[in-house]
Amino acid sequence: MPSTAAALSVADVLKQAAQPVLNASDVDIEGAGPERTIISGQLFSREVQTGLYVNMHDVLYLGDCAFDARKERSLSCGLLLAGEVAPIGIRGYDPVMQTRGRPFLFGLGQATQCDRLWRAGTRSRGAGVTLNPDFLERFGADVADDGLALLHQYLQPGSRSAVLPSSRALTQIAVRLLDHPYRGPLAALFLESSALQFVLEIAFLLRDEDRLARQLGRLHLGRVTEAREILDARLADPPSSLELARQVGVNLTTLQENFKTAYGMTLFAYVRVERLKFARELILDQGLGIAEAGYRVGFGSPAAFTAAYRRQFGHPPSAERGAMLN
Repeated sequence: MPSTAAALSVADVLKQAAQPVLNASDVDIEGAGPERTIISGQLFSREVQTGLYVNMHDVLYLGDCAFDARKERSLSCGLLLAGEVAPIGIRGYDPVMQTRGRPFLFGLGQATQCDRLWRAGTRSRGAGVTLNPDFLERFGADVADDGLALLHQYLQPGSRSAVLPSSRALTQIAVRLLDHPYRGPLAALFLESSALQFVLEIAFLLRDEDRLARQLGRLHLGRVTEAREILDARLADPPSSLELARQVGVNLTTLQENFKTAYGMTLFAYVRVERLKFARELILDQGLGIAEAGYRVGFGSPAAFTAAYRRQFGHPPSAERGAMLN
């Protein structure tokens, strides 16, 4: 999405609505004339396949504004990368809340009136997709045994929402969508492939959560997920296993057993692997030097970092730097 900021009037918002399943003619923005500037930044939405829309936003709300609109039967999947978003009010159902850094799903099984109140000064940056029934119904019985089948449930009568565990893969897709430099046909191809990747990653997360909920139970799965997110936030300085168990409210043995069941490795191994994956991203995506990347993720010396990196990836970090220069 182009990086140049713009002032968006009410008319612009209706034209570039980041929720494509809203009928623009049905949207009401209280207290705002059509040419009043209410948002600074960018809103983007495009249908990339029949029934599949990619949505992006990076905005600052300059004034209070209340949106009231009819939302058609659809499933929205999104990821808030920075800032905050207002809850989505749904007539007859509980509001839908979003958590920064965690994927959310919001499905309506029928057209429903929805509203949202944005406060002046609110900043928000995120990306996602909206799926209309036409998109999911194309797959029919082919999705009976994978995560796409679970997506169908969000289009059943009523309103359903969920917050999924954080996903580095999904975060990378969202960031690439917002920052991509492409134009013309290449941009269209990039948007379509990224939207499909986003849908598949959401499906994988749903499938894995459903499997683990059956194995561990929802309560223990929630504690394991919370433990993983604490570790992800403190990779350079993780809490001890005992401290982590206390934070999530479970005994250490249970946490260790359930964590290994969920993620296939011990707490210690998880931290080590995620540190190295993050360091690799810092080197490849942000161009950090080897020593700086190692220190950033908690290694005390470049030698220790290089040795651990070689064990994990089969080559030293200098090989990544060399590949970037070639």
